[in-house]
Amino acid sequence: MKCITISDIIESSDRKDIIRKNFNKSGLDICVEYPAIFRSSKVLRDFIVDMSDFFHFKSTWKSRLTLIADELNNNSIEYWSKEDDINKMVIRTLIKWDKVEVCLEVEDTWNWKDAKTALEMEWLRDKNKTKWFDNHKSIRWRWLFMIISRLVDELYFTDVKNWGLIVWIRKEIETEK
Repeated sequence: MKCITISDIIESSDRKDIIRKNFNKSGLDICVEYPAIFRSSKVLRDFIVDMSDFFHFKSTWKSRLTLIADELNNNSIEYWSKEDDINKMVIRTLIKWDKVEVCLEVEDTWNWKDAKTALEMEWLRDKNKTKWFDNHKSIRWRWLFMIISRLVDELYFTDVKNWGLIVWIRKEIETEK
């Protein structure tokens, strides 16, 4: 898998060219390294939109995938990394006839004082699911589990030895014909 920096995306005159160059017969496999600052969010969002256009996702799923990527990224910046840290977003796709399986991973640095392990994150998700988040209707306090869990097929957490936490999702998305 090729790893690029967010600067590569910013400096590119055609972001879709980056996608084309990293596309093979079965899909896309790319890693984007970026500083753990909120200014990175806009560039990553635009890149996800370009990828969604490349795969001809319906506008509904283009918006949802952008929301998912944004939530993963913003949580990694807000809760798990320091401003000078470098986070990673891995984008993997696998083409399956009229669907594309999308996997997004965001890896943070675990430098926040209250950073959680994968096991602790799973416990929090399970605890809050039974508590209130299945019935929560407000647009406030939705956080990672509520926003993402309802949209994806799978949400996982993985510890990275001596480094951080990876939060990743998998979703099969139908393409437009």
